[in-house]
Amino acid sequence: MIGAKGSGKTYIGNLLENKLGIHFIRVEQRLIEHIQSTNLENDHLPNDGYDLELNWIEEILQKSDEVISEATGSSRYLPEFIDRLKANYELRLVRISCPLDICFNRTRERAQDHQFRVTDESISSINAATDKVRLDWSLVIDNADPALDTSIIEAFNGIR
Repeated sequence: MIGAKGSGKTYIGNLLENKLGIHFIRVEQRLIEHIQSTNLENDHLPNDGYDLELNWIEEILQKSDEVISEATGSSRYLPEFIDRLKANYELRLVRISCPLDICFNRTRERAQDHQFRVTDESISSINAATDKVRLDWSLVIDNADPALDTSIIEAFNGIR
């Protein structure tokens, strides 16, 4: 799943894990835990953390047929990461769409326990970059209102 900060990726990932049993990797949370356990700084993550994420995906896929991961898509390493996944796996790219002003407000209002702390300027910059990502989407979910849980589950079942 790719979408702006505050678009609802984590909510949707948790929903699909709980309702469909698809393992969901909470990437930002795992990266924070990795940084804390290894005493790394944010700017020393290999390939913006995509190498770690690929390892987590591979570990899960050794035991399961499906996994959901999330990204803002703002990293310059995203195309390489997608190519690496496509080389080894059947990949479905899902866009979580939401107006950037709504995403900004959601990001500022939510608990920051499992999120990187970012400035308002960084939120705007990351989300502007995410908004420019153009890929061959398997599914686009408009999560501005937010979307109904049943609609999200039905849409995901349609691309499985």
